[in-house]
Amino acid sequence: ISPDHARQIVVDFPVLNNDELAKLQHLETRPGIDETVTLSGLYRVNRGVEGLREGLDRLCAEAEKAIDNGAKIIVLSDRDSGRDLAPIPSLLLTAAVHHHLIREKTRTQVGLVVEAGDVREVHHVALLIGYGAAAVNPYLAMESVEDLARSGQIEGVTPEVAVKNLIKALGKGVLKA
Repeated sequence: ISPDHARQIVVDFPVLNNDELAKLQHLETRPGIDETVTLSGLYRVNRGVEGLREGLDRLCAEAEKAIDNGAKIIVLSDRDSGRDLAPIPSLLLTAAVHHHLIREKTRTQVGLVVEAGDVREVHHVALLIGYGAAAVNPYLAMESVEDLARSGQIEGVTPEVAVKNLIKALGKGVLKA
């Protein structure tokens, strides 16, 4: 046991805004070691089901390699999807990596954070936490409420307050459940 075993990151809510996620992604407490690694949860659409399997296998291998290289936090992200690259559903990618790391006996060495566009409500956040995520960044839901506030469809709040309210509602909903 050493002081390294006592290092922890504590978050008030299981839902992270974009700034909090960025802080985690750029965390460096030991020079030259990437404490946080972001892995792409995308797969090639033209490969169909086989592409999805390949994407999951690649993700699991990359998570294992990240741990071997000293990562303490792995961000599973579905950002940057497009016509050729589709996002692996967040529950599937979280469960796949979580269970792979359990089988490899390395799961306790790393925290999983999910950055997902398919998270829209409390139930989605709760399921991801149940599937092994320590925290969730629902970036598309946040962008949506920002847009709704800017366009006036949500009245009386700024885009920043709308995002803050969403995060508070999701976080409190999970903590209540």
